[in-house]
Amino acid sequence: MNNQTTTTTTQHTQTLIAIDVAKDSLEVRTDESAFSLENSPKGFKALLRKVPQKTGLLVVFEATGGYERALAEFLHEHKIALCIINPRLLRSFARSEGIKAKTDPIDAKMIYRFARSKALRVTPAPVASQRELSDLLDRRSQLSEFLAREQNRIQKTLSKAPMASLRRNIKALEKEMLRIEKHIRALVDSSPDLKRHCQIITSVKGVGNITAWTLLAQLPEITTLSRNQLVALAGVAPFNNDSGKSSGKRSIYGGRAKIRRVLFMAARAAAQFNPVIRAYVGGLLTRGKPYKCALTAAMRKILIHVQSLLKNGEISPC
Repeated sequence: MNNQTTTTTTQHTQTLIAIDVAKDSLEVRTDESAFSLENSPKGFKALLRKVPQKTGLLVVFEATGGYERALAEFLHEHKIALCIINPRLLRSFARSEGIKAKTDPIDAKMIYRFARSKALRVTPAPVASQRELSDLLDRRSQLSEFLAREQNRIQKTLSKAPMASLRRNIKALEKEMLRIEKHIRALVDSSPDLKRHCQIITSVKGVGNITAWTLLAQLPEITTLSRNQLVALAGVAPFNNDSGKSSGKRSIYGGRAKIRRVLFMAARAAAQFNPVIRAYVGGLLTRGKPYKCALTAAMRKILIHVQSLLKNGEISPC
């Protein structure tokens, strides 16, 4: 979960706490002081004691591959507003400030300066079912990667004993993936909203369960954003590269990689089996667009179509 967006909150009069999150430590920067704490429940409680809760308090930190999740959950439980920022944005901001060195105290200071200069938005607390769905999908993705590696290894193995070991492992991984998918289906079926939204998303030809589950887990704000915000957040918005009279090649950049991956697979399937997307991609190819460019355009079209269906509670005719 990173750079979630809702209501703009940052003002110059707001009380900010910037935290650089590491595996074992928290480097904290406030309006008045800087100090270090443990990245643990003990450290989180110490943070509350050191920083009095005030109206307008906002805690800001960057996504760190999961080390920030316990802190975010603790703050949500204590009704403290927080904003998780995209690390890429922070690195770009540091470069713009001429800061090349990187230490935990320097990072905490840069997070503080970034928060002071930007209109940040509060990261909402995830719904319990959404968090569990996200965790289950992450586990499925890990198993899928392990399975692909073992399948690649078995193609290069000739000896009997290693071959037997690989086959046993592949069989076990396949069983575990089926078990995880069973948990996902049970979770989705147990929530009327998730079940209905999944049915709506998969009604689009070419869009399967994995894409639907990923959209529900990784893009919960899909119905609250404008089209431009949505495609930018998903990383399928083409950005201009023009200067003066010269027009450069547009390209996509950033966004949520997990969303982009499943949309790419959905676009490939839809380009074959969905009559609307097939005609759309075919038209782009006829006009000389590269295949990947046409697929990216199809990814945007599918995402916007899914957003419209979810907003209106409709099943797709195709």
